[in-house]
Amino acid sequence: MKYPRIDSDNLTAYYDADSRVTHVTYRGPMTASLTIRVYRWIGELAKIMTPQDVHGSIFDFRDVTNFESYSLSTVMNESRKLNMKMDFSHVPVALLVGSGLQEQMVRVVMKVTPQDHRKAIVHSEEEAWAFIEAWNKKYATTD
Repeated sequence: MKYPRIDSDNLTAYYDADSRVTHVTYRGPMTASLTIRVYRWIGELAKIMTPQDVHGSIFDFRDVTNFESYSLSTVMNESRKLNMKMDFSHVPVALLVGSGLQEQMVRVVMKVTPQDHRKAIVHSEEEAWAFIEAWNKKYATTD
């Protein structure tokens, strides 16, 4: 199956069918339009996938240079809209940061979006994978 993908100067987003993990990498300024683009991509993926298709998500903020003021309210709105349509409670999300500013901004986003128990701020790809594996061992349900 061919899954939707985004490849641009400021954003890469794809689903790895082998690991069953979605990857989103932001570069440059974190803008409201980038946020909307990612949430639309997630919505497209969710329409063609089952809950068993997704083992986790990694959002990489390490190359973000700054966060525009409207990006936080956009995250809140887009997250609310998507979570009203679809259930993501089974998907652990690793939020990968490389600086103190990135960590502070991502921590704020975690507080204003639902289901923050399934999200974790991490500082390396190894930590991201370890979080996803540990979360699935603890919370994943088998049918």
